[in-house]
Amino acid sequence: MPSTVFTPTRNPCKRHRFPLLTLLVLVLAVPLVITGCWNVRTGEASIHGIAKFTLPAFPQTGSHKVVVFSEMHYNPSFKSQEGPRLLPPPESVPITGREVEYRTLEEHIDLINPNQTYDSNRATELFRVNCLVCHGSSMTGDGPIVAMINKGPLPANLMSEISINATDGELFAFISKGGRQGLSAKQGGRDSTSPMPEFRLLLNEEERWQLVQYLREMQSR
Repeated sequence: MPSTVFTPTRNPCKRHRFPLLTLLVLVLAVPLVITGCWNVRTGEASIHGIAKFTLPAFPQTGSHKVVVFSEMHYNPSFKSQEGPRLLPPPESVPITGREVEYRTLEEHIDLINPNQTYDSNRATELFRVNCLVCHGSSMTGDGPIVAMINKGPLPANLMSEISINATDGELFAFISKGGRQGLSAKQGGRDSTSPMPEFRLLLNEEERWQLVQYLREMQSR
């Protein structure tokens, strides 16, 4: 009697084939062990001749490199005032509109404060939130951050003669560009390494002029 040769057909799910232990509730509620397939790239899954459905898909990493739980202690942490700072996206425009950008100290010197009104309470709060930690309530550069500075320039004494003799435009430049060090770096085409932030990226033009007026108010006392 001639032998019978069986030629198996190719299974299209062969690459991602695995046994699925599934309880199928049929008329007799009989659990069956069946074979299905799951494409981890698309999520398409099927049980041959019975059902088609979709499972989670991992198009980038496959099924063995996915971190299901991203716990907080795995994330990087940054100390107070430590870079990188969270800044607005490049070329973003404040809701107040794009301001004229002055690049050198000479361009700032003769600037006149455009603010028509001055809100002392608001300016005091702006200083408290943004400046007090470094320059201190006395504005002499003795803020609480000084105790943590091991190297680098210390906060400026805003009550010193050099600060008092600066023009309003110069004070606006220092606030906007990260102090004298930051402005000098920008003028030289270098990235600023100043510990003082560029407040032009954090406060709008009107708020920075409010701070200039606040400095003048405090210096005149």
